[in-house]
This record gives sequence, structure tokens and C-alpha cells, in this order.
Amino acid sequence: MKALMLAVFVCSAPGFAAETYLLKEPDEKLSLKVETLSVAKGAVTTTRTSGATRTHHQADVVRWREWKRTFRPDALGGKVHYHMLRDEVATRLDGEDDVKAGPLHGKVTVGQRNGAGNWTFTLLEGSAVGAQVDELEAMEAIENRRWLPNRKVAIGETWEFTPQFVRDTLRRDVKQAVAVGVMELVAVDEKPGGGRQARIKVVIRAGGEEVKSSREVVGAEGLLAGEMTVELDRPGAMVLRLNGTMISEAKVGASDAVARIPVTLRFESEPLP
Repeated sequence: MKALMLAVFVCSAPGFAAETYLLKEPDEKLSLKVETLSVAKGAVTTTRTSGATRTHHQADVVRWREWKRTFRPDALGGKVHYHMLRDEVATRLDGEDDVKAGPLHGKVTVGQRNGAGNWTFTLLEGSAVGAQVDELEAMEAIENRRWLPNRKVAIGETWEFTPQFVRDTLRRDVKQAVAVGVMELVAVDEKPGGGRQARIKVVIRAGGEEVKSSREVVGAEGLLAGEMTVELDRPGAMVLRLNGTMISEAKVGASDAVARIPVTLRFESEPLP
């Protein structure tokens, strides 16, 4: 009887409930400095034909983006401005290097909410053409992200999210590609300079296939994993780092091509004064 009473007391005593932490996206009115880096290094493309001929090409692509995000209120609910401070692409193909400005370098993009409540972007000056259209969609994926669950979470708890930036990349080749992400709060640490930092495990799986004709089939898949850190006492301060492999394949008749691309991604945001 005493053992039973002790067990009931221990299980019901205050202080034994798991501590929880509020994980939420920063307020839309917050000004941020954002940097992204994507590295596709050591990519190998293998092409096969009915004659068993194989060719291999290695390409490295590094993409840097840096922008200042500001919110401007108005009678319609406000607009978001992205001042693109840097958009640069460095490519190495078969030993030859090339560095050039990206489609949005030096541009200002403006986001406003549509009827569904999502942010859509246009250029402040002129109309988007060519690759700029895809880049504006990438900005929309970042601004509309829902990575954090916007609720209190305990250590070890998981939640799902939609990694639009991965899904949209695959959909450029495979329109029906899907992507699913899972996050897990693994720890909350005290930073050396003060403040608390949440460490979150991240795993993303993506893929899809599209039959374009009786002779042509394209497919893509990817697996990325890494960690995100979120400063709990400084809203807007977060870093996401991912590593993995993206694979795309195309079959046309008796020929096929497979590209395996090791990928490193980093997203970092800091609140501006």
C-alpha cells in the first residue's frame, strides 16, 4: 500500500511535467537580414544509350543570396519589401569557372497578400521575365514558410512541415513532385552570451514522377537532413543547415540520363535594429 501511494504521489507531484518552449515564426512586421547559400558540388550526370555509351559530367554550382526584408503598413494590410543586396551564381563545369549575377541582383521585390492570405511577389520596377519568375516564386516559398509549429513544444516532440523550397525546385522538372519534412526539438541550450537557443533536428524527403509521353518519363527524388537553431529570446534569429542528395532521371525511348547532386543548403536570418 505504501509503495502504491508513493507511486501515485511521484506521478502526480508538481514539477514533473515536461517543460515546454514556444516555437513560432517571427512577427510579419519584423525587419530582417536574410542570407541563403546553396551548394551543389560534385554533381555527376550519367547518360546511357542503346549502344551502352556512357558520358559523365561533373558540375559545381554555388548560389549566394542576401537581402533586407522590411514591412510597410498600408490600408490593405501592408507590403513586404525584399531589397536584394546580393544574388550571385558561381559555376564550375569540366574545370572551367564562371561567376555571374543572379536574376534578382540589385532588384527590389514587393510582396502582398492574395485572397488566400499568402504572400505573392512582383518586381518594384518592371515585369519579371525568364528566370526572374522562378526566383520570385522562391521568394514566396520563403516568405510563406511555416517551419515552426506556432505553439509550445516539449523536448523530443516532433511536427511536420511542408518544405516548399525543396518541393518547388523539383517541380521545375516534375510538376507533381511532393516534399514532406519532419522537425524534432532535441534540446534548448543557454548561449554563452546569454539567451536560450532551441536545437531542432530536420529531415526532408521529396520525390515524384511524370509521364510526359509514351516514350518519355522524368523523375526526381531527394533526401536532406540537418539542424535548425532558433533563438527563443531574439525573435527572427535562426539558422537552418541541410545536407543531402538530389537525384533526377529522364528516360526517352532506349536512352536515359541520371543526375546525382550532393547538396548543401543554409538559411540564416537576423533581426535588424
